[in-house]
Amino acid sequence: MADPALHLPRAALTDDERDAFDHLARLHGPGELRATVLALLLTPESQRERRAWQAETRGLSTARDWHATVMQLSRASRLPWLERLLGRLAKAPLGDRQALVEAARRVMAADGQIRPIDRLHWLVLRHRLGDPVRAVAQPAAHNEMAELSLHTLREVARVTAFLSRLVPTGEAVAGQGWYLAVMSPWLTSHDLPACQPPDADGFFNALAEVQAMPWMLRPVLVRGWLEQALALSPSRRLVPDAADALRLAGQLLDCPMPPELARHYAEPDAD
Repeated sequence: MADPALHLPRAALTDDERDAFDHLARLHGPGELRATVLALLLTPESQRERRAWQAETRGLSTARDWHATVMQLSRASRLPWLERLLGRLAKAPLGDRQALVEAARRVMAADGQIRPIDRLHWLVLRHRLGDPVRAVAQPAAHNEMAELSLHTLREVARVTAFLSRLVPTGEAVAGQGWYLAVMSPWLTSHDLPACQPPDADGFFNALAEVQAMPWMLRPVLVRGWLEQALALSPSRRLVPDAADALRLAGQLLDCPMPPELARHYAEPDAD
């Protein structure tokens, strides 16, 4: 039976957003790329982050114009454009890329808090712009998630618990229900830890273990996250934070985006 989510309409563009797409398609200067990526990471309504962005882009005469362009984008197109611009920046010298990653950290921390979605954004920046060092994948000796070691599955559970802060709705009770729905097929109730989102270090360590899973099982995990989130979401449409969290997590695992998730977004044309 076909998944109903496949028949949902894709996000549509407004006229202003089309103008922004055209403007961003011509964006290639290093300073402008840097300013625009940082603008895409800003928390809406955070004046402290906006001031930090202004400090990071001081001296760039076109910075305000690019910020205004970003403000024309809907939530459905912001993450696709962030990915596109990171692809352009990947050709920059390593020192410049590392400087952008640190600038992003300063901007996101300017309001005194790092939200779960901020951590995912920052990790994707580091993943895309850092040295191309990948985790050493485990041998492809396992064909099913349930065949992984108890240690690895508990690390999967820790990453899933972190994502439960955003998926499926951002509410704790819904997140716990999603966590149980995802993990129960792979861990018995005796072995399954309680849904306790890890701190930053715990999440980073668990993510490294999950990134080292056999390559053929990582998409299985991403699809498990998505299918259970859709099952718990009205009309099988994810809220923006949940969709972004799963898209970012998929990038961190080097997985293709499932079509049911792609339908939540408005993608730019290929460069």
